[in-house]
This record gives sequence, structure tokens and C-alpha cells, in this order.
Amino acid sequence: MASFGTIYSYPNNPRVMKTQAAANFNGLTLTNAEFTMRVTNREPSFLAKFPMGKVPAFEAADGTLLVESDAITQYVADSGPAAGQLLGENPAERALIRQWICFADTELNSSIALLAYWRLGFREYSENTEKEGLEKLNRSLEYMEKRLADRTWIATDRLSLADISVVAALYWGFALVIDAEMRKNYPGLVAWYERTIESEHVKEAFGPKNFVEKRKEAN
Repeated sequence: MASFGTIYSYPNNPRVMKTQAAANFNGLTLTNAEFTMRVTNREPSFLAKFPMGKVPAFEAADGTLLVESDAITQYVADSGPAAGQLLGENPAERALIRQWICFADTELNSSIALLAYWRLGFREYSENTEKEGLEKLNRSLEYMEKRLADRTWIATDRLSLADISVVAALYWGFALVIDAEMRKNYPGLVAWYERTIESEHVKEAFGPKNFVEKRKEAN
């Protein structure tokens, strides 16, 4: 099958995994370009197409150029037979799905970044930052736990791009921060996460769940 487009990014990027999941639903093939961070994205040929040098970046087979993972994923989701399921069949569904995609980007990604970066060695530990991050994350998880109390999926009656996007935002959270003790507080959320990441087309993109048993603490 001909490639639908080429995606540029570093390995194990959940923002790319969600795009790949959308492609899987639509039966589309994506090509992962050879890419080295701070090398490939500084080359003149790359910057000619993507002047900000940001990744993920996407070049469709028809020449369409996109950056920002939500825009890339929407384009892929809207380009095949599963578009209605992924993006919504009516204005209310489309708005709800967009609401949760925004929630993933603004609420979850910001709090998890505060908690994950020092654990990944990208910045120094800060007690105040850790406290702020945990407070923000727990507030978001409590909100989701209530939302999922009587629901199978986060936005509509079917697995949608909302579920995929929120799973992507929580990927490093579950891998580094949301440990066994913390997961006890959110059984509905954990069940939904496992249900989503084990679903057909999603599992192929994200791989098996990666839950941390005990999160790293500062010395």
C-alpha cells in the first residue's frame, strides 16, 4: 500500500502514537522518516518545509505540510472511513471530542510535564514544582474518574480521537508518575485506560501498557 505521508519525530513519542492509531483505524500507511533530534530538524531541507523546526512534522503524499500533533492527527483521522467514529458524526459529538482533545493538551500535558521532566533528566528537581504538578494532575484525574463512572468511552458512545488523545497525554504519566498506590484512587480511569490502549488499532500504535509500580522520588 502506498504511503499516505511521512512523519518526522524522535522515537517513542506518544504524540506520534496517536497519529499512528488514527491511521490504523483508517487503513492508512505512514512512513517514519529517519530522524535525529537537533540534527535533522536543523537541516536547511527540513527548515524549508517546517521553518520552526518542531516535531512531530508531517508531509502528506499530496504535498500537504503540517506541524502540531493535534492538527496532524485530525488530518489523518479525517482521511478515511473511520472519520465519523474518530471525529464525531454531528456537531455535539465533534465538540465533545474536541473538548477532550483540548483537555489533554492543556490540563494533562502541562501537569505531567512538571512531574516527568526531572524524572527523565531534563531539568532539576523542585519541591514546589512537584507539589504543583501532583495537585494539578490529581485534580484532572478526579475529574476524569467522575466522567467515566458510568461511561465506556470518554466523549461519545464509541472509542474516538478523544480517547486516543487523552491516552497519549497520559502515556508518560502512567509510565513515570501514576504508580500502583496512586492508581488505587482511580479504578474507573485505570480500567478505561487499559480498555483503550488494548483496543484494536490503538494497541498496534502504543504497544503494551507500561505502568510504573513505584514512582521515583527525590533523594
